[in-house]
Amino acid sequence: MSTVNQLYQDVSGQHKDEYKEYLKTIDCMDWSSYDYTTWPCADLSFQNLEEDQDYDLWPFKPNLNEPHWVDLNNQFKSGIKRYGYVNQYKMPRQVRELSHEDATDILNEIKNLTHSNPAEFKDQIHEYGFSDENHFLWGIALLASAEEKAYDRADDFLKKQKAKLDAQMDNHIAAAEAGGLLDPIKDIDMETWAAANAKIAGGMGLEEVLKVVGTEKPIWDEVTAEWTARMSQDTTHAISKVYGDAFMNSDIGKFATQQTNEELKVSPSSGMDALDQVKEDFELYVKIMCHQNMGSGQGKDASSILQEYGLTVTDWSYAGAHWSPKMATDTRIALKMGELMEKYNSEFATAKAGDDIDF
Repeated sequence: MSTVNQLYQDVSGQHKDEYKEYLKTIDCMDWSSYDYTTWPCADLSFQNLEEDQDYDLWPFKPNLNEPHWVDLNNQFKSGIKRYGYVNQYKMPRQVRELSHEDATDILNEIKNLTHSNPAEFKDQIHEYGFSDENHFLWGIALLASAEEKAYDRADDFLKKQKAKLDAQMDNHIAAAEAGGLLDPIKDIDMETWAAANAKIAGGMGLEEVLKVVGTEKPIWDEVTAEWTARMSQDTTHAISKVYGDAFMNSDIGKFATQQTNEELKVSPSSGMDALDQVKEDFELYVKIMCHQNMGSGQGKDASSILQEYGLTVTDWSYAGAHWSPKMATDTRIALKMGELMEKYNSEFATAKAGDDIDF
């Protein structure tokens, strides 16, 4: 072991020219005597290491197909996967023959027997080819890890697609600017017009809005008609995108310091801003969405439903701007949305659906 200890050197961060002699020694090593369980820095006590810490990792491995403490301390710093890696666990054939979804459901059902029926639990894990409880728990962890990787791959694809669409829209906006479609109308630019509309939707009076903008109602009506016409004729939706961004972030330009009483509304139940609550809680966002959808079929006004949650129309626009990009790039959220919509559409399908409102 002393020879091995002398052989070990931490050369991380060094250039190869700085440890040529060390490389020669490594090349001359009799790897047939290599034993990863006794090599320096191998930690086979299965203690959990800190996930956010970097550990002393020797940069050379004799065989990528064999377990090695470099992987142990790097890829598997804690948990059952660390234990399973060293023991070279394999997924039993009985489980490999199942689909991922079926395997996950079955193993989780078996896991529920751990305390309720220990004898049945042992019989089940052996029936599915696991040697013991640790092997079984490793199998569940491996399935969960594979599912997470699949979600991550799907999310990466969605993010790339979104990046392409964003770049395309940026080109459309640049073309609209170059073509004069975003030039101000009566000295009122698109951002100001959009922010003004957002303030009106948030409860600010029209007279106050016109005062901030610095115009009069006849001019405002003319500007509104012209901007609306431009938007309707723009097949690339570039103008609509600029409008939407400004509407969602209306504290800009002349409205940078303007806030209405409605926009400052706070939920009395928790002291947290009602909008912040919705932005923190995806389930609450879907609940309100379903409440509005079902409420419209029951003759209820969407804005009045928002008021029951302490929200304004503008707040709801902000909430949508917060969650929409996440739903477009996070597969987990998109799947969760379907489950939540089924839950709350059923809840609000009754005439008294609005009675159950809480945060």
